Amino acid sequence: MAHLLYPTNASLYFHNELASVLEHADGYARIDWNPVPIQSSVLRTIYEQVLQLLRVSGFTKILSDHQLMPPLQPADQAWLSENWVPRAIAEAGYRHGAVVEAHDLASRTSIVQVVQQLGGMPLTVRYFEDDRRAAEWLRCA
Repeated sequence: MAHLLYPTNASLYFHNELASVLEHADGYARIDWNPVPIQSSVLRTIYEQVLQLLRVSGFTKILSDHQLMPPLQPADQAWLSENWVPRAIAEAGYRHGAVVEAHDLASRTSIVQVVQQLGGMPLTVRYFEDDRRAAEWLRCA
């Protein structure tokens, strides 16, 4: 197995072939996505682990690095906007999401479509070109 290297201010919470979930010392969950085909069950496992981390840590912020992430399928987009995000808001107080944009245009578009479906929810999502700026924004949010 390859050695997974993380910043000294973050610890691995969960990992599978699709992504790693980190608990960051600055008070947010971080998701680092891998460039592998997305299976709905594996994607949902990642998000359920993130929700669990939010619950146990008291975090209300997520940095999701989508640079290498493939596009989401419509069913997964709907699950995120209609199921997971509302639960994360209600059950864990999720309030701020920083998205490091994907290199792939189709992937970017699929995430924007999810966020557009969240209108009216008490959640602020911002997009960034790099994780440094995303982390800075979350520290101040």
